[in-house]
Amino acid sequence: MTRREFIDELSLLLADLPDKERLDIIADYTEHFLNGIEDGKTEQEIAEQLGSPKAVARELLAGYRIHQAQTHASATNIGRAILATLSLGFFNLLFVLGPFMGLVGVLIAFYSVAATLLVVPVGFIFFPPNMMETSENRLLLLFGGMASIGLGGMMSIGLLRLTVWLYRQFLRYLQFNVQLIRGK
Repeated sequence: MTRREFIDELSLLLADLPDKERLDIIADYTEHFLNGIEDGKTEQEIAEQLGSPKAVARELLAGYRIHQAQTHASATNIGRAILATLSLGFFNLLFVLGPFMGLVGVLIAFYSVAATLLVVPVGFIFFPPNMMETSENRLLLLFGGMASIGLGGMMSIGLLRLTVWLYRQFLRYLQFNVQLIRGK
């Protein structure tokens, strides 16, 4: 593969990147070819050392998507980072998607518990149970409801902080995974 073929294919595969990022990468790889030629290597040898443009583009896109998820935290960006990391190989399907789906499932369960603790006492106001006949039972429901709302509120705040922390940790895990694939 010649320098021109490699650079053209890489540029085409990196079309999703912003122009400035893509042009910087193309300039770096062009410079790599020029330095190799100065060292007496042929364009084919340099292209073989770099690997296929598809593999290079997948790694670069995964790194870019992870960086985007770090700088602009959102569900869309983490989803793109996960998909880009999954594209690096079947290995990642097991070691990226599995832990991510497990964490999402656990978070959904905890958020459901917190929402239940917040909503059920409010439901007792509109639909009081039959046991409200004595003042002791009313006090029990009142204080139990207050405790439930307080616990649900504290749990919600803790879960929001936990979610942000897990987001950051999962991005670090994705970076580690990409570095592991690259062999660094």
